[in-house]
Amino acid sequence: MSDQVARVALELPLRANLSALDNIALIPIYQRHHDVAESTRQARQLLERLGHGEIASLRDPDMTPAQRFITQLARALILKRPRLLIDRPGAMLYDVPYPDFIRQLAATAETGGTWDIYDFDWNRVLYAPATHSE
Repeated sequence: MSDQVARVALELPLRANLSALDNIALIPIYQRHHDVAESTRQARQLLERLGHGEIASLRDPDMTPAQRFITQLARALILKRPRLLIDRPGAMLYDVPYPDFIRQLAATAETGGTWDIYDFDWNRVLYAPATHSE
């Protein structure tokens, strides 16, 4: 995987013993060698920007699938890479109508990068932009 791509996928699980905030804060600590306080501040700010600051203290076993996805997404977004790859979101987001949920998160994330969704062919219609004939 390129240094230009961040990924959200079922096979990239959270650390079950850490909170959502700690799972996200680990990334700048190890990737950019930021101190713990700065990394935690960035992680909290990102969760707030996504509209889900209330999940900061939850651990993986206590999260809903949507909350787990938000944590995984924030963990990918904090890398600040130009391309985000979401692999089979339906396998992760079975508790919410996920195409709309992802659109809403993308709008609040305010990232300048590209979001690519890889899913089964039969779900392609879920992501196609709506077309209106006039």
